[in-house]
Amino acid sequence: MKKSSALLLSCVLFLMSCISSCHYKNEYQAINTNNQFSISIPSWMKEQKGLKEGAPFQYSNRFRNFYAIAETLPKADSANSVSSKMNFNLNVLRKAMGSPVVTDSLEINGLDIKGTRVEIYGKMNSENIYFSEVLYEGKKNIYHLSIWTRSEDRKLHFKEDINKIIASFKEI
Repeated sequence: MKKSSALLLSCVLFLMSCISSCHYKNEYQAINTNNQFSISIPSWMKEQKGLKEGAPFQYSNRFRNFYAIAETLPKADSANSVSSKMNFNLNVLRKAMGSPVVTDSLEINGLDIKGTRVEIYGKMNSENIYFSEVLYEGKKNIYHLSIWTRSEDRKLHFKEDINKIIASFKEI
């Protein structure tokens, strides 16, 4: 009897330690990208190359199906105005999605930078995909931040994280 109780207790303790190790810390870390901008991300996101060619900021958590990229765009030429770049980005996503839905744009007014945010969602390869597209107009450049996840449940689950990441953007 003592052996079975000890075995049961060991199994319960092992399961509890496994379950507790599956939880992620909800701490944020600021990532300085090429001394151009910084973004704070949850500690459960890790650098992941290959999300978008040429983007210096590429982070994800594949287990959570949560991804983010950011890139710098030259401000000098008029083809890269915030509205034209947002339209370009949305058109690329529209072409890749079945029945895309685009939300109204929201203005972001931070302390040092202003931006525009649009959400787009639709089916991509039979999966629902949700994107938050943000363009910031800085003093030096235009910055593109894209955050995406799969399924409406994940979008709602990560809503606070998405908003924190977007609000943390700073031009350096």
